[in-house]
Amino acid sequence: MQKVVLGAVLVLLSVTLYSLYDIIASFGEEKEPAYSKTPKIETPLQKAALKKKTLGIQEKKRRFIAMILPEVRKVKALLDKEYARAEALAAKTERTREEEAWLRRKMAQYNVNGVPCLLRRMHTHPVSLVVAQAALETGWGTSRFFNEANNVFGIWSYHEEEPRIPASHTRDGKTVYVKKFKTLSDGIRGYFSMIGGGYAYTAFRQARMRTDNPFELLRHLRHYSELRDEYVARLYYVMKANKLYRYDDPSYAPMALGMIVPEYVAQKREAAARKHESEERQLLALDEIKVETVPDANETAVPCEDEESVADEEKAAQEVSLAATPE
Repeated sequence: MQKVVLGAVLVLLSVTLYSLYDIIASFGEEKEPAYSKTPKIETPLQKAALKKKTLGIQEKKRRFIAMILPEVRKVKALLDKEYARAEALAAKTERTREEEAWLRRKMAQYNVNGVPCLLRRMHTHPVSLVVAQAALETGWGTSRFFNEANNVFGIWSYHEEEPRIPASHTRDGKTVYVKKFKTLSDGIRGYFSMIGGGYAYTAFRQARMRTDNPFELLRHLRHYSELRDEYVARLYYVMKANKLYRYDDPSYAPMALGMIVPEYVAQKREAAARKHESEERQLLALDEIKVETVPDANETAVPCEDEESVADEEKAAQEVSLAATPE
């Protein structure tokens, strides 16, 4: 009887240990998500927190950066690792069959022929630029595209078969769609993929091969938005005002906006000068107007000795009026 009980205990113990081992081992596994035309979006708790109307702008910014920055760094690190492998293989005089197959897959993925073009498309750029665009495109995490589709960068959709959501506006009478990503990381990957393959970003890809300075790269993002240089200026102020450049390694100090988009700054200064000149002309015209006051025949004349007291009353009334005006 004791042997039977002991045997049962050993069996139970072995099963328990095997299950425990299986659970521990599964923590490190990355399972490929099943593709779905309309995937269920994972909404982090941080997203819900950003929707609170009671949050001040600075707190909203802080929470958005705390949420987006780790995701950007994670995706960038993975892409940088792939780039390093491609660069190492490019330097080899002889490659194995597996290495050649990997390079061919990457060239097909980025739609290029030749390793030099592949490296330009795989190369990433500073974290500060990515976070600044994310902040600008989502309104610091408040946009519908961000909350409903994990679309951090306003990436459009042109294919009916891919997951997407309609925009609230139309173009030329047609509905506009933006891509819908399953996770925040997928949305960031989609951004890097778009920058890496889009024709509009050819100059940007060439520039990021030469420098990691986000302020020197800014001018090459003017085609990201229809606002062109105005978009570059907004990105600049988001980066500078919130000191996003401190998240780069190495970190570069901000340069003057006039060094990035000189024509834009010159136009703004010229417009400001014209406005100032117009205002000065209006003031000069007012000074030249001579107004002759004619006393009303029905108005009772104020005795000379009472003029000072009347002036004091009017001054007191003005002070009361100013004190009652809210700031």
